[in-house]
Amino acid sequence: MHRVHVRLHGRPDGDPWLVLHGGPGSGCSASMASWFDPARQLAILPDQRGAGRSRPAGTLRRNTTGALLADIERLRTVLGIERWHVAAGSWGASLALAYAARWPQRVAGLVLRGSFLTGRDDILRLFAARARGMSVLPPGGADFAAARARGGSAEAQRRCAIRLLQNGTGVQQRDTARRWRMVERALLGEHAALRRPAHPARNDAALRRKYRIQAHYLQRRCGLGKPALLRCAAGIARHRIPTILLHGARDRVCRPGNAARLLAVMPHAMLRVVLGGGHLAAGPMADALRAAIRELSA
Repeated sequence: MHRVHVRLHGRPDGDPWLVLHGGPGSGCSASMASWFDPARQLAILPDQRGAGRSRPAGTLRRNTTGALLADIERLRTVLGIERWHVAAGSWGASLALAYAARWPQRVAGLVLRGSFLTGRDDILRLFAARARGMSVLPPGGADFAAARARGGSAEAQRRCAIRLLQNGTGVQQRDTARRWRMVERALLGEHAALRRPAHPARNDAALRRKYRIQAHYLQRRCGLGKPALLRCAAGIARHRIPTILLHGARDRVCRPGNAARLLAVMPHAMLRVVLGGGHLAAGPMADALRAAIRELSA
């Protein structure tokens, strides 16, 4: 049985805001509560199945997009909330679109940051860092050699990395998770990742759990795929759910063109390209998030 961990921050009777984290598999961080005014708003931060402090940690059993959507709706019911706003980023934005399309009457508004569209091109982008001299595969192994023999393509890396994380030995899973995190940090602009290991050994177990969940979802295009997700967005537009799209001009994980694709099927939405913003909710992007949340709460 899954137990979903939920943090509540702010005023119990305040304007409720659901926060959906990215990954998949990352979990919420306490810093997400800083986007909200605790005197006026209630921030609801659930860790999705297997992620963060939810238990069992790292499990793939009954861990599907449909199950996550059902968890969200059950959480709303348990908390006694009629309607809530949703703030989400990256994979969380995908999940927010799917939720709002299924239960539009429960969503008062959406703030979506760095949207991930779950298409094949979006997924392969995560494995294309070889052009910068990096690979998600540990060097020296047979899988690394096989991927190199195929030109080191993003598709070859994707297949090998997912297989190693799901069916490899403990050492293979550890090394692949470390490399995956290193490439991810480089894409996020954390250049120190090129010079040192991404995580100390004590965090290896958490790292394996996170990237096994991520591999599980990416292998299945997150149970959605781009055409289905764009249909969700079009359905939201028909219900005129207030929506603000935020995208960092320097986002190298999810291309700014993703927001333009959403806007094409959600003409009622407001798109704000954040100059100086990347994929993370930090710096100018964090300021833009707070402003958008205040605007929809007004």
